[in-house]
Amino acid sequence: MKFGVQYYPNHWPESQWAADIAKMKEVGVKYVRMGDLSWSAFEPEPGNLDFSWMERAIAMMGEAGIKTILCTCSRTPPPWLYRKHPEMLPEDQHGVTRYQDGRYAVAMSHPRFLEEALRIDEAMIKYFAGNENIVSWQIDNEIGCHNDCYSDQSMAQFHAYLKEKYKTPQALNEAWGEHFWAFQIQEFKDVPRPLENPHIQLEYRRFLSSLNVGFGRSRYQMMKAADPDKPVTTNFQNLYWDHTDYHALSNEIDVNGMNHYPARTPEMALDCLRGDKGEVWVLEQQSHLAAIDSPTGWTRLWAWMAIAHGASALIFFRWRQCRYGCEQFGDGLLPHSSREGRLFKEFARMGGELETLADVIELTKPESKVALTYSYESRWAVKASVYGDEIDPVYEAVDLHKALAKVVTSVDCLDPRADLSKYRLVVAPRMWLIDDAVAKNLRSFVEAGGTLCLTAGSGIVDEVGKCFVEPRPGKLSDLAGIWCSDFVGAEGLDLSLESEAVPNLNGLKASVASDEINLEGAEVVATHGSGWRKGLPAITRNRVGEGQVIYVGVRLDESEMQPLVNWLTSEAGIEQAFDRVEGVTVYERVCANYRLLFLLNWAEETKSMSIGSGWVDASSGESVDGDVEIPATDIRVLKR
Repeated sequence: MKFGVQYYPNHWPESQWAADIAKMKEVGVKYVRMGDLSWSAFEPEPGNLDFSWMERAIAMMGEAGIKTILCTCSRTPPPWLYRKHPEMLPEDQHGVTRYQDGRYAVAMSHPRFLEEALRIDEAMIKYFAGNENIVSWQIDNEIGCHNDCYSDQSMAQFHAYLKEKYKTPQALNEAWGEHFWAFQIQEFKDVPRPLENPHIQLEYRRFLSSLNVGFGRSRYQMMKAADPDKPVTTNFQNLYWDHTDYHALSNEIDVNGMNHYPARTPEMALDCLRGDKGEVWVLEQQSHLAAIDSPTGWTRLWAWMAIAHGASALIFFRWRQCRYGCEQFGDGLLPHSSREGRLFKEFARMGGELETLADVIELTKPESKVALTYSYESRWAVKASVYGDEIDPVYEAVDLHKALAKVVTSVDCLDPRADLSKYRLVVAPRMWLIDDAVAKNLRSFVEAGGTLCLTAGSGIVDEVGKCFVEPRPGKLSDLAGIWCSDFVGAEGLDLSLESEAVPNLNGLKASVASDEINLEGAEVVATHGSGWRKGLPAITRNRVGEGQVIYVGVRLDESEMQPLVNWLTSEAGIEQAFDRVEGVTVYERVCANYRLLFLLNWAEETKSMSIGSGWVDASSGESVDGDVEIPATDIRVLKR
């Protein structure tokens, strides 16, 4: 278990480093993450490279028993590089150039930026390769953030990307609908900037994502060539960002990393960004956010929540609040004065706890019977459609994840093309875009006996964003045993449900999205209960051999989701994991020899929960049977 902090030695006088390091050691810090956003410190003027100050910081940390995760820095160029190449600033769809004073203000397609970025990263990697105090490399910071660019240079590369993918203009015309609005092109350079056409928007988003993934791939290759024995990671941003397909970027690194700011991203992010690797490194763990009032104890609980979801590294952002710039009132365990306050004491307490539990936790991973598929391409395709953000699948996915977490102790969130064979239930919210690979994977899962849940607005378009000729849900229509003659996605829908099959579903409300369902072999599980839809199918089930497809043709409101999820898990043969108590969240991690149970009490009073027999307190070894007490805003970690 890697427990530590983000540290920026170049933000503080070198004379202060020793005192900071001594205090870190005192509270159990074993790792620091350093180096990102530091190009101007490494190269204050062109060609004048100086890595010695970082080398000294790494050495001082090492002498104290603190190892370094070292980040490259090339996506934040120094001002002198912008002076030489102002054209590398990104432009938006309307040709407006982004200002230089923010971070990551670079076009990932610009040849001068790519050349200079390669130079600084290569120099840094070669300089520090083999350093025994560096345990891991991190590829830059938040790859893809703010890098969207629609300049002439980027468009020229996009046209080359289209040529490589479609080979001929005629093939592109056929895929995108050549005669709509007289779109037929004669040359790839005829394709304009993406503004309204959904096919251009979807493909441009793929193109931008591919630039970000390619950047990660090139750095990974450099790091492995120079320092082959050290793992490589990078930090994915919160769940609501969709600039990069993190499923694809995950394939270019050894360990998934992420930012964990629970005050502004849902808990599902921990499972989604863990992906199918079974573990995740939290490279930015929230300590404090400007304008966010976190209750006493929650900083520690948020960190334990990350561990319970599979984190094997917990790096708090950051050691001390910055004195200047856009983040001068942002994160920091210590305030500017370095006085130890409430947040620091919570951090120090956790360091002590991990001294006891880290080795026990390290051997375990989450083990799930339920998977929730999460598709960046479906998000991009929805956003490119006339519906836009209002039906972004991520929000329904988050609501379903919250409800699932009240039944099971772990959920995996995966690319819909990932191996699904070990799961009993797969929930696939609004799979708007379904290509052949996704359709084949979901079909195989059902035919092997799995329970698949699709939701309203599934199977609308193919891989290029073109509507299917087959009835919706497109390539899965026969599997679902239905066809949908219409889809409505609109704020203000006022729907209610009636069902004798699903306990507690009667009268529940739905809004935002609804399919008009026609039966072709499926049975009705719930009907609409009001308006002109009254009596029409709202939820259906189609049995396929030992498997089944449940189609939820409405978007249930967040507060109304639980009865549906309780029924779904029951249908899949998944039992309720423990009798839950309001205010307590429950997680498990397992290994071959034992299980760990994490009980987090978010309430301001002690809670009691029944857990059965055979458990012991993971810290003390004391037997815990039957009911267990969890103190207010505290955690119990139990072992069996």
